[in-house]
Amino acid sequence: MSDTRVRAAIEQMEAWLTDPDWEPEAGTLAQWDAEFQSALAQAEKASGWTDLRDRAHAAGHQLEARRVVLADALDQVRRELEVHERGVRALKGYGAGTR
Repeated sequence: MSDTRVRAAIEQMEAWLTDPDWEPEAGTLAQWDAEFQSALAQAEKASGWTDLRDRAHAAGHQLEARRVVLADALDQVRRELEVHERGVRALKGYGAGTR
């Protein structure tokens, strides 16, 4: 059954998503997506296809939720860096850097 490649790709994504320390990398996700799209194009869509589709959609929702959390964390780090940079500029303005 050619659906096995689709199943394998979904299982890989599900495994990543169960790892709380996993952080998606663009290259890895692009490679995974290329394999997944290729598998989809060649799949027989036989019995059990509905379950695979539902699993893929659930994994997609989980990945999006992870992306939102990571984007929020990145925004927080950027805000903290901006505050730090303003502090450094203020210290330089007061001449603290020359002491």
